[in-house]
Amino acid sequence: MIQCHVAASSPEILSEQTQTRSGRRRAASGGHVDGLTGLRGLAAITVVFVHGSGLTAYPWFGLHAYGPIALFVLSGFLLIQPWSKWIIGAAPKPSLDSFIRRRLWRIFPAYLVVLVVAALLLPLSRPVGADGWFRALTLTNTAAADGLRPGMEHTWSLGTELSWYAIVPVVGVLVATLGRRFWPDKPARPILAALGIAIMVSLGWRYFVMFHITDLGQLITFPLWLPAFLFCFLGGAAVAHLMLVARHGQGTMRSLEWLASKPSLVAGIAIASALIGNSTLGGAWTFTAGTFQEILIRTVACTIIATVLLIGVAAGDERSWLNRLFAMPWLVATGRWSYGLYLWHMPLMLLLAREVRIQPGFAGLLIWIAILLAVSIPLAAATYRFVEKPAIAWSKGVPVHSR
Repeated sequence: MIQCHVAASSPEILSEQTQTRSGRRRAASGGHVDGLTGLRGLAAITVVFVHGSGLTAYPWFGLHAYGPIALFVLSGFLLIQPWSKWIIGAAPKPSLDSFIRRRLWRIFPAYLVVLVVAALLLPLSRPVGADGWFRALTLTNTAAADGLRPGMEHTWSLGTELSWYAIVPVVGVLVATLGRRFWPDKPARPILAALGIAIMVSLGWRYFVMFHITDLGQLITFPLWLPAFLFCFLGGAAVAHLMLVARHGQGTMRSLEWLASKPSLVAGIAIASALIGNSTLGGAWTFTAGTFQEILIRTVACTIIATVLLIGVAAGDERSWLNRLFAMPWLVATGRWSYGLYLWHMPLMLLLAREVRIQPGFAGLLIWIAILLAVSIPLAAATYRFVEKPAIAWSKGVPVHSR
């Protein structure tokens, strides 16, 4: 398995936000706080750390695999909510046309800008042949091994995210069907059943790839496909669904509330899981294949980190130190720009590596990471302002000047 530890999902924009009297921004739908954007910021920064350190003598720096998994969990949490509200009778069935339009305009405009710029400045990043360009333009890069081009190989995760977009309505209908057929009075159970199915699918897929695939190209690409990460998306979706069920008085979420009420325990679980997942128990700190056990340890550990932090922030008291930590303005700003940071950092890293001599020692690593962030973050902010924001507004039918 290639350990492409990157910001895998395009970071989702939260719902329309309103100002509370305390000044904290809370989504109009409730439950989304600045801390969720801060979580995206942490995931994006971790990605830069992991990739940047790979060019130094300290490849362990960062938290390998956390970035993509955290963003997959957040995507599951955010995108299932309209369907969950429909399932529990709190809102009408979501418009499929609106969902598709908003998702495509969220992910493609910024990606296409970076794809073209990278192709102009980094010849090795250019797709090979007409079929290569087709795969690149449609985010089906992992349909063939040569789709992972230098400087743009991290965009495999966008294809995985796009696959999740395609099945979100299917998951919504499945959960609704399970609930009406087997648990009409227990709206929390069908999402847990769907999560159980997703866990089995992910384990089965990874086992199949590890022990039954011999083609090198498939060994490189198959571990990056949606089935391998389906349980990450459904984990986030389960948290969202349970929260909505409780919020609308149709059940309780005592376990989540208990955990969310103990931010120090949340942090302790996350730190312990990080130490295990980023250790050699989870495999090498390079893009080399790991064993089935190593891949499982690292993937599960990072999923636990992402899920417990999500619970602590989304279900916890917004006045807790954990929420205040992830709601720090600089981290929230980084989260807002995280999609651009994710897209730009890899091609910029290769371009900067031509001009910057990385100094030896740990101080040299920190200087190199600082240079990479100093170039990537302003470009990410500009991309958000001039590409992402207008595209989001257009997809919602909102005049750009009113944004």
